[in-house]
Amino acid sequence: MAKLYERFVAEWLKLHLPSDYSLTAQERIDIGRDKNISFNVDIVLYHKPTGMATYVLDTKYKRKINTNDMQQAIAYAVSKHCQQAILVDPEPLSHSIDEAIGNIRIRSLTFSLNSNLEEAGQAFLTTLIM
Repeated sequence: MAKLYERFVAEWLKLHLPSDYSLTAQERIDIGRDKNISFNVDIVLYHKPTGMATYVLDTKYKRKINTNDMQQAIAYAVSKHCQQAILVDPEPLSHSIDEAIGNIRIRSLTFSLNSNLEEAGQAFLTTLIM
């Protein structure tokens, strides 16, 4: 279900992003001196006029976010020189996240599957790009 949710969020965003944004799903990032360490970012949103990554999204399909989830999203943001790391969940967390770690803002946002998907998506998108 986690992979399906990730794909759903990416595909919905591709269809609904404002025209000045583009999206890359499962973007591979190689790090290290020899580029021998890599990971895939679930979703990266780029601002077309500048070509800069503006948001990294890490979709989760669980009820509780842990420290490792936050560290992973922050690492993604650092690697993309991005100041917005977003943890995306299908249900609101009991304790939402909106914190600054250095110059990176990390937030938890909900793209709910429990109601009208178009309305849920628009609410998510509005909250994301505010």
